[in-house]
Amino acid sequence: MKRQNKIKFSLKKKIIILLLSLLLIIFLGFFIFSIFKTYQSPTERKLIGFWNVEMENSFWERDSVYDWGTTIMDISEKNICKLPTLCDTNLTVDENWAKATGTWEFISRNPDSIFLNVPNNPLHGKYAIRFFIDENGYGEAKNNIYKIELKNDSTYLICNKGDFIQKNWRKDWEKN
Repeated sequence: MKRQNKIKFSLKKKIIILLLSLLLIIFLGFFIFSIFKTYQSPTERKLIGFWNVEMENSFWERDSVYDWGTTIMDISEKNICKLPTLCDTNLTVDENWAKATGTWEFISRNPDSIFLNVPNNPLHGKYAIRFFIDENGYGEAKNNIYKIELKNDSTYLICNKGDFIQKNWRKDWEKN
């Protein structure tokens, strides 16, 4: 009888250890999955946010002349982008924004390139990107302005960061 009780106790102990091990593995799996799901590369951290397109420093070779309604570009975390809108008096504001909304994705990491998939917008296309800091700033301010250069065969855009800039970002920006 004692031997039978020892076997039962030993079996229960093994089952408990097995269940605890299984729970630990599941917990670690969720933890690792959540880390990978929320990780952003330095390039992604820099790219995401609001950008002001500097029209005076940019150019595009197209057959048409465009009347821009806004000069703001929004690159969001969920691969959604809103490019500058065109002034089209035949459309409502919501329709103009809908035509300027699409998706974005990285197509290369070395060198960095993105694809702005917004078929109804003249800025739709693939771009090589380069981040830099304009240390001269505007006028007498001499403040650092975080900028991006987007270029392809027919378009050259310079944009400045229109978001809150975190202090620790400078390291990331200086890497490019």
